[in-house]
Amino acid sequence: MPDAMPQGYAIELYFDAKTEKKIRDFRESIYQLGVTPVLGKLDDRPHISLAVFGQQDPQKLIDIAASFSPLKTPLPVRLEAVGAFPTESNVVFLLPVPSFELLQIHQDFHEVLEKEKVHSSHYYLPDQWVPHCTLESALSDDQLNLTIQLCKKHFTPISGCLTAVGVIAFRPLAYLAEFPLSIQDKE
Repeated sequence: MPDAMPQGYAIELYFDAKTEKKIRDFRESIYQLGVTPVLGKLDDRPHISLAVFGQQDPQKLIDIAASFSPLKTPLPVRLEAVGAFPTESNVVFLLPVPSFELLQIHQDFHEVLEKEKVHSSHYYLPDQWVPHCTLESALSDDQLNLTIQLCKKHFTPISGCLTAVGVIAFRPLAYLAEFPLSIQDKE
């Protein structure tokens, strides 16, 4: 089945359930105001990607995520701004405050990838990565402009926590595995 072959894979950080709901609700509100859903139709889960890959052994990515996640603590996050990649894909996203902890988890993850000799898209490498939570992509120029205007008018910052690492295949979208960030805070 050539149509079922994924175009690539990603390893993502997932939000706690309350924060995920706030992001989904905001995404839904801009659909109701005229933005045509693309990711919404795919049931794309709100996330911040740590790394994206072309063809790769999915089991190896699952094993890497499974061994990485227990070494990390759930991470507070604040989505503070709206941004866009005005490219052919016209992506609109929420920007997390680039805290030391967020940048460190990303750096640590890429050190594991390097040790495992697994290569991510250059857009996700340390010192090139723009951490983001995609709201929509594949927008026409008119839809991009509408999305930005609606975000400008209706977005308010969202605070929450990143609580898990997941592995997905995309196009078609398939959730392959999820592992909690599980180190307990020392008291």
